[in-house]
Amino acid sequence: MKIISKYTITSLIALLFIGQPLIGQETSEEEKLQTTLKVPQLLANIDLMYVEEVNKKELEMNLVKGLYNGVRPFSIYQDSKVIKTIYPDYVSLYESIGISFKFKGDSLSVNEVIKGSGAEKAGIKEGDKIFEIDGKNFQDDYYFCEIYPKLIGEPNSTVTVKYARDGKVETASVTRSTIEGKGIVIFGYENLEGSINTYNEALPYFDHIYADSVTNGLITEYGIRYMLEQLDPHSSYISLEDLHDMEAPLKGSFTGVGVRFQIDKDTIVVAEPIPGGPSEKVGIMAGDKFIFIDDELVAGVGINNSGVRSRLLGEKGTEVKVKMKRKGVSELLTFTIKRDKIPIYSMDAAYMAAPGIGYVKLNNFSATSVEEVREAINDLKRDGMKDLIIDLQSNGGGYLMTAVNLADELLDGSKTVVYTEGRAYPKKLYNTRYKGLMEEGRIIVLVDQNSASASEIVSGAVQDWDRGLIVGRRTFSKGLVQKPVSLPDGTTVRITTSRYYTPSGRCIQKPYDNGSVEYRKEKYDRYETGELFHADSIKVNTDDVHYTMIKNRPVYGGEGIIPDVFVPLDTTGTSDYFSELIRNGIFSGFTLNYVNDNRKNLEDKYPTFDKYKENFKVDKVIKELIKYGENEGVAYDETGYEEAKTAIHTRLKANIAQNLYDRAKFYEIINELNSELQVAIEILQKGDEFDKIK
Repeated sequence: MKIISKYTITSLIALLFIGQPLIGQETSEEEKLQTTLKVPQLLANIDLMYVEEVNKKELEMNLVKGLYNGVRPFSIYQDSKVIKTIYPDYVSLYESIGISFKFKGDSLSVNEVIKGSGAEKAGIKEGDKIFEIDGKNFQDDYYFCEIYPKLIGEPNSTVTVKYARDGKVETASVTRSTIEGKGIVIFGYENLEGSINTYNEALPYFDHIYADSVTNGLITEYGIRYMLEQLDPHSSYISLEDLHDMEAPLKGSFTGVGVRFQIDKDTIVVAEPIPGGPSEKVGIMAGDKFIFIDDELVAGVGINNSGVRSRLLGEKGTEVKVKMKRKGVSELLTFTIKRDKIPIYSMDAAYMAAPGIGYVKLNNFSATSVEEVREAINDLKRDGMKDLIIDLQSNGGGYLMTAVNLADELLDGSKTVVYTEGRAYPKKLYNTRYKGLMEEGRIIVLVDQNSASASEIVSGAVQDWDRGLIVGRRTFSKGLVQKPVSLPDGTTVRITTSRYYTPSGRCIQKPYDNGSVEYRKEKYDRYETGELFHADSIKVNTDDVHYTMIKNRPVYGGEGIIPDVFVPLDTTGTSDYFSELIRNGIFSGFTLNYVNDNRKNLEDKYPTFDKYKENFKVDKVIKELIKYGENEGVAYDETGYEEAKTAIHTRLKANIAQNLYDRAKFYEIINELNSELQVAIEILQKGDEFDKIK
């Protein structure tokens, strides 16, 4: 596996372990019971439902391996007395080099050298970074359980260890010596003698070696996550902590106080009270700052986004008391907000992109998406829309039925949108059922390398039925369907049960034989291969050819939806300076404060968005942005500014519009930089490209 950079590794590891803090409480009898029931139920569900046959023994071994993955720092050795207490008859057959360590992506950072170990005798010290053992590196490893087979071996066997100390590479010959009072227990490796491979046998050991504050439920979560990772990249486990945040966008609502906020210099600032929401009803305004929430000081104390959500979200009808600071008002304002259901919109923007051409951008496929799009189409038709551009760039998907129902708005008659099939689930067709709002007029769907799942179902159906053109770059390539299953403790697992197929019969799922991390990196590898810039570099599986339903055009399975019109990734007009401004939140931080400080003047001068879009110039504001960036640690780069001047000015104007009006107005301005959209508008205005599907 090639590694993009150490930053890529770090972010991937963070992703794999997110939401798993090493905090908790002693395991209660209720939790012990739930955990006891949870694991066999999960294993049975996978065996029954999974899209392919599974090796039940291997499945459980992977779960046992994964129990290791939350230990910080990690040590293979344990006290021999402890081992004897848990496993009285266990005989240690292996030794290791004798370190505890933290995993740093491509190296092992030595946390402690065990006294009497081979590592100590060879001169290994705390702080050394080991990056190779007997010619084997750790670049393909992302979990502790994948590392320890490289460290263990027969007693008195010798390995060559390469490590870095003070920036210099050192080499040491280390003997796996027997360490008095220490032993090793092997877990989850059938090919290693003495390995313990069942969950019930393994749990008492891990219950002991984890910190006292880590419960059996949390220990088990590490094992479940690792086990599912070995099945495929999309089967997943959702903890109770993650469940709300993951489900709310798809359900289309959550329960809270109804504000969009930003954290600026440790202070929660209201970017916008959601129209019709509880906060707007009690008089909270954009620019107000939270100082107290339920008598708890929240300003200047380092609060983060999750901390805000945990304090403001809650059961419908419950109340939260807040004290706010408002510009121009000397005393804090007190509000009592009654929590209510707050809508989450999956449609970011809908507007007329050009005369006769409507534009709709979706960020996911939620329970409310089709209703949102139908309302937008009706509005756009009143504004003169004849043709429609649907922007699914960076749309990672959502509900399958939402994708089917959206396609139903575009396809006439009774047509198959998609079908699914799995080992335990027979073939199921999903067809159009009713008269759609956009069965006439031309359609263009915008996609890119981040368009996945439900986005690929819609674009695949549009392409297969020759209903419209797909414009952009090859999609992500996810053709697997997950079914959510609730477990006894309230957590959820999403098990891959089927593959989905476009109307022409293609499954667009890309291979995942090399593991989940490599699978996710594939879309970044497209940059290296040139695919994002050149159409002739796109992967085409000529062994899996299919044909569209009307015009009999060739389309291909196995590697996503290949666009009808390729648009290269546009890297012109950008610079490192522009990227630094974005990465450090300079645009959002500056515009939040700028609009709050000048809101009355701006509203008087630009009472409508159309006037703002036509007349507002950023030239006078740009110097303030640059100065703000310098104060936040982003040094001014004149060359970088000139290279990206258009992008910087457009982004600044878009961010101000978002804070002054609403989020949708951001896209109406920033889309001037959306090369895929500009190509689509040109195609519709010229019309020649549509000849191929007439």
